[in-house]
Amino acid sequence: MTTQGLLPGMAPEVEVLLDDRARGCRVTYERGFLAPSLAERWMVDLARELPLACEVPVMFGRPTPVRRMSCGIGDRGLRYRYSGVERVAHPWPAGFAALLDRLEARTGARFSFALCNLYPDGEVGLGWHADDEHDLVRDAPIASISFGATRDFKLREGRSGSACMTVPLESGSLLVMEGTLQRHYQHCVPPRLRCQEPRLNLTFRVMR
Repeated sequence: MTTQGLLPGMAPEVEVLLDDRARGCRVTYERGFLAPSLAERWMVDLARELPLACEVPVMFGRPTPVRRMSCGIGDRGLRYRYSGVERVAHPWPAGFAALLDRLEARTGARFSFALCNLYPDGEVGLGWHADDEHDLVRDAPIASISFGATRDFKLREGRSGSACMTVPLESGSLLVMEGTLQRHYQHCVPPRLRCQEPRLNLTFRVMR
């Protein structure tokens, strides 16, 4: 994969969406983290080349097939387990070394794994949850890069109640969840029924 369009030019415009200093929680958003032409090209290439497979998560104690497809990429030997699903890390795609370097410059973290989720259309979403599985290094940042269709990202405090924040994640954008956010907040990607286009999301993580 080409990395043209990865190299930073001017200083990034990073928007702070949440700054909960009392609990050490922070969410930032950067539009245009990847150049539009690169984001479009990677959307096509990754959707074709990644070993994506349909998920069968365990919901309310029962395996429940969903249309969302996923896979894991990352360092050799890593695996990520969540909701009864296990994703073994396939090798990083060509060109990802430069991307990982840039993410480290932005976040201070060296990511070792990425969970890749393909939403075929707006009928497919992701329910409320926190990324607090045992396989993850606790309180390490999680960086989310979006490709394709714009979809909403919602955040709420605790495990109940309405969303306290909604942000449309654009193609090529970077959203970073930092600090103790996963202990105190949940997030989701709700359906957007009028959306007919696919969305690919890569969430970069630091594994144990």
